Amino acid sequence: MRPPYLSPLCALTLFAGAAEAQLQAPIAPAENPITEEKRILGKILFWEEQLSSGNNVACGTCHRAEVGGGDPRGGQHPGFNGIFGDPDDIFGSEGVRYSGLANDYQPEPTFGREPQVTQRTSPSVFTAAYHQELYWDGRASTTFTVPDTGEVAISAGAALESQSLSPILSAVEMGHEGRTWADVTQKLERARPLALATDLPPDMTAAVAGGVTYPELFAAAFGDAGVNAKRIAFALATYERTLSPDQTPWDLYEQGQTSALTPSQVNGLNLFLGDAKCSLCHTPPLFSDDEFHNLGNRPYFEDIGRRAVTGFFSDRGRFKTPSLRNVGLRSRFFHNGQSGGPLIGPTFGGGPLGNVFLFYFFGGGDFDENLDPDLDSLNGPGGLTQEQLLDVRAFIEDGLTDPRVAAGQFPFDRPTLYSERLDDGILRLGGGTAGSGGFVPEVMIEVPPVVGNNEFRIGVHSALGGAKAFLRLAVVGAGSAPPFSPAARWTSLGVTLDGVGQGQGYGTWRGPLRSSPGMIGREVEMQWLILDAGASGVTATSEIVRVTLF
Repeated sequence: MRPPYLSPLCALTLFAGAAEAQLQAPIAPAENPITEEKRILGKILFWEEQLSSGNNVACGTCHRAEVGGGDPRGGQHPGFNGIFGDPDDIFGSEGVRYSGLANDYQPEPTFGREPQVTQRTSPSVFTAAYHQELYWDGRASTTFTVPDTGEVAISAGAALESQSLSPILSAVEMGHEGRTWADVTQKLERARPLALATDLPPDMTAAVAGGVTYPELFAAAFGDAGVNAKRIAFALATYERTLSPDQTPWDLYEQGQTSALTPSQVNGLNLFLGDAKCSLCHTPPLFSDDEFHNLGNRPYFEDIGRRAVTGFFSDRGRFKTPSLRNVGLRSRFFHNGQSGGPLIGPTFGGGPLGNVFLFYFFGGGDFDENLDPDLDSLNGPGGLTQEQLLDVRAFIEDGLTDPRVAAGQFPFDRPTLYSERLDDGILRLGGGTAGSGGFVPEVMIEVPPVVGNNEFRIGVHSALGGAKAFLRLAVVGAGSAPPFSPAARWTSLGVTLDGVGQGQGYGTWRGPLRSSPGMIGREVEMQWLILDAGASGVTATSEIVRVTLF
């Protein structure tokens, strides 16, 4: 039997009975039951960078166990006013460089040629299966309608399926402008599963052994080899439903292991449920009420939140209450990735999480338009001392962290992504000669040079707008040294650069990397040459890049 809580509020904040208070396994809709074949396909797809149009972003890129299911990278969006470096900046997730309808690199008004950043921070994926609606504004609804066919595939309980597909087509997150599901499925049919990933966990290694193809993986999961958007959503959602962080010290304590929480954490738990009033919104066992609240951390007009979904003026500035499970692994909080204001010394333990405590200690944010009324009761919460609040933090930070998540252990294990590796197979050899205005053309290359990639691309910018440009290619032997190999050849067709004026030209060459085992490990040198009357010898050149095919 679990030990009794000291707080008189426990009966109001917990379900009746010890077993009911524990986090149960997520319920899968009848239309999409959990199977092992579907789970492993979903896990492979979740960590598949080839699911993006640039082969450099996976679902898992923005959802990592080591930071509680969020994004460890440092993306910054200029926010509502479009100006970097001021208080309305948003700390979101880095996506892809903007690409147009043909998947060609193009400058983007806010980010130029740099990767774009989302306008909200990435929430944890590890409790997503427990929410009725997903995204900070709840726009991923309980009903799943297949986007390319209009079929209502699941009538209720399908927020995961609804959410899983939109990042894949987003021109900010994983796709390019105008990307279609036909583009995605045709690419998967040709792709070598997890060709870009290394250090695969045992279940993924076994699943892709022997050169298995995606059609074969879909056949194992669904009975035939058809690859389509509905099945991608079903597989991703199935995998995410197996990511239940239900082995925290609090869970063990609930099961009667009284030593699972330290005395400080037990005191923090009772304060959490009582005088600190945290459980008003962060209700056990999920530690979220699955509702939407305006905390006043920014003016509501910067992001109207839930109102964009419901249309109700009363929902302006409201965002979903995230679960506090594994929040101790995170450094970004709230929908905008901020922590409530500038860090102020070691108050409440210091760091971003300490600043969140300070934020709530003073009753929420300074922007009180449509402020949630529950925040009024938190103003100097119950006269709690700093020592008491540190106990609350100890409970939240460590008592709600599943050690399997923190250690990246099954089912929260994962491969190493191509985008994480220091050695990405691309070597910049230098060189380059200036064109008009003294601008040296620059190479854009981020697409992994994997054999069989039919969408390899390499771009150029800072050249003469409207000029004719050619990409020179050469397959060289291992250990070849610059300058450019004598075996170099011109690509058959030139590219007319977009843009107008000196240093404003940009363009993209796209082509397949031949699918041949003999090409793996070979090196290819590439260099852009631009016909430019203002350049010495009427030709400007970019630096040389050497890629190692794998």
